[in-house]
Amino acid sequence: MDVTRFFLVFVLLYSAWPSASAQDPDLSDAELEKQIAEMEKQIEGELLQEYSAWDFSTNLRLGGGYKENVTMSAFADESSGFAATGFDVIGMRLPLDDSGVEATIFGAFDDRRYFDAPSVDMEQTGLINAALEKSLGKSWLLKADLRLIYIDEMFDASLTEDDIGTVQVVGKQVSLEPALRWNLPGNTWLELKPEVSRQYFAEPLDDYLEAGGRVAAGIDYGYRSELLVYGSQVERDYDTRSQRDEIGFYMPDTELSYDRPERGLEWTHYWDANRKVRMRTRFSILENQDSGAGYFDYRRERLSHNWRIQVAPYSFSATIRKATYDYELQRSADFFNQRFRTDRSIELALEYEHNDHLTFQLGFEQESIQSNVPQDEYRYRVFTASLDWEF
Repeated sequence: MDVTRFFLVFVLLYSAWPSASAQDPDLSDAELEKQIAEMEKQIEGELLQEYSAWDFSTNLRLGGGYKENVTMSAFADESSGFAATGFDVIGMRLPLDDSGVEATIFGAFDDRRYFDAPSVDMEQTGLINAALEKSLGKSWLLKADLRLIYIDEMFDASLTEDDIGTVQVVGKQVSLEPALRWNLPGNTWLELKPEVSRQYFAEPLDDYLEAGGRVAAGIDYGYRSELLVYGSQVERDYDTRSQRDEIGFYMPDTELSYDRPERGLEWTHYWDANRKVRMRTRFSILENQDSGAGYFDYRRERLSHNWRIQVAPYSFSATIRKATYDYELQRSADFFNQRFRTDRSIELALEYEHNDHLTFQLGFEQESIQSNVPQDEYRYRVFTASLDWEF
């Protein structure tokens, strides 16, 4: 019961107590508790009518910038200025009624229009996510996420397809991720999360289905900080792709799938009670194993580290990432070594909150790829400036 409900219940009971006592001074404890429960239910109904259970907010973004190597190409880069628009919508429903279900709906869409890139006119991304949470007693929490993602942008497909490099693709993904969390003593917990997703791509990429699950264990501490470790197993089944032999030749009348076991840790640490300074580190190891001779097998190690600092009215965020890919059978350009690549990226963002509704933003992003296969290598940079209006 929140403070408002408690206050109203107290006032109502206080005002009703004399009349109730005068009418029947011999009320039993059970009868009195029944009357109190009826009053609470009546007040709760009035509160739900007076206050909407849903709270919505919308953000509109307008801006622009400049991107070096729009095509993410190793040999024919194109650079261009662009105009960018986007919006976010978020709705939250607190568990005010008897169901005890907390719901969140989030939607986002971003559109980028290039002025002088002959091969790329625009890029678009969209996201709709619906999340539900319900407590099952004191120790169990049931969660579910339903997600729809849309992309129309430059995409590096060379990691899992050796004959396709960086191309502009159109695709959408539908995924469902239910989860069951068991809260244990000492702010520790265990979580089981099955997951299934369906990816649809326009040519030249192939559609696929992914299914699997993740088991995680963690501890909550400090100012809502969290440390967790996890292990996951996902299988990706392609609709039409064929297997390759050890050299890389197609094997007709075969079906290609990947087993993708992954393990890792995530650490989110807040340094102060107001959570103005946050540090987040993630590390994972993934083993991609194909269903054939192992031509697409590789090992990926990925590390990311982020800092966010808020000193009103400013907010600063910095993220660095590194990922290495070591292939088992695929060869380098000289055919004497196995193929490998290293991806490095950095993102910087500065925000100035002019008031409760208007925020100015500056951003910088760079990603560079190094590899012993020349067509894998590229670098791009993005400079952005925008304003965000919440209404």
